[in-house]
Amino acid sequence: MIHACPQRMWYVNEFLVPSMIAQGIGKEEIEIWCDTEGKGNLQSCMESFRECGDRAKKSGDIGSATWHLQDDVLICRDFAERTRDLPDGIVCGFACQNFGNFIHERGRQPVQFLWYSFPCIRIPDTIAGECAQWFFTRAVLREKWKEKIEKRKGDDWFFRNFLFERHSDMWVLQLDPGLVEHVDWLIGGTTINQQRSWKQTRAAFWEDEELVRELEEKLNRR
Repeated sequence: MIHACPQRMWYVNEFLVPSMIAQGIGKEEIEIWCDTEGKGNLQSCMESFRECGDRAKKSGDIGSATWHLQDDVLICRDFAERTRDLPDGIVCGFACQNFGNFIHERGRQPVQFLWYSFPCIRIPDTIAGECAQWFFTRAVLREKWKEKIEKRKGDDWFFRNFLFERHSDMWVLQLDPGLVEHVDWLIGGTTINQQRSWKQTRAAFWEDEELVRELEEKLNRR
């Protein structure tokens, strides 16, 4: 599932999806969740999580999981291969030096060390559905979070808090090298965090720098 906003659909359609198909991922396997109604990052994400949970219930496949990608990433050259045959559970495919104090907690880790990995993360669909239910029935009622919710972002922050509250004994897998590079600076910059003092939110563990240069050249030609 690619989480997108309308102003980034050109990149999703012309670059991100074709790069996934080129690695053998079926077009029918890729779902684009675009916030066409302008609900904001947080609301749109939680609605997509609810949809994932509902599908798992309807299908009876309680072991299903979904890779969630954001609309401003570049996948590594072996993304399709590396996302297959991983252990069950949450898998983080992105880490950034600017996000949190657990950058070096790689491999299998307790959930307390979870990375801010929403540019690329695999979440069991039942967990996603449970997070959405928690958000819409619990989190939105908490006065201390009212201001944060009104900003319409922070989906990763709320997901972490959900896990700490409901699944504090869970373990997660955090990949090094990562699966994606964050390339928002090449396609217009951040759409929701203009206040950040840093302009690039690069992956801490990334080995395909040549792909970044190739993408930059393609974008320049476009």
